[in-house]
Amino acid sequence: MLRVVASLMNWRSRMSGIATGDQAMFMTCRAFESVGGFPDQPLMEDIELSKRLLALSRPICLADRVTTSGRRWEAHGVWSAIWLMWRLRWLYWRGVPAGELAKSYR
Repeated sequence: MLRVVASLMNWRSRMSGIATGDQAMFMTCRAFESVGGFPDQPLMEDIELSKRLLALSRPICLADRVTTSGRRWEAHGVWSAIWLMWRLRWLYWRGVPAGELAKSYR
């Protein structure tokens, strides 16, 4: 099931231009510095960084693969993890502070 989730996440990222922590993000130092580096927040920093980078350019998705851990997905169950992540992303998009969302994530 994790391969299906990975494929869907990659498709979502190609469509939205937003990468998440399960994906590798590469950028130049100049791009990283021009968007202020990593946001100082406890959660959704990957989404915030992606949004800032979109102001510079749409991302390019490489064919090369990166292996990340599926421990959290396996520990909580795939459907529970999907529900949690989509709920947190929705709330973040609605303006709920990342600090509040971090409590739900743990």
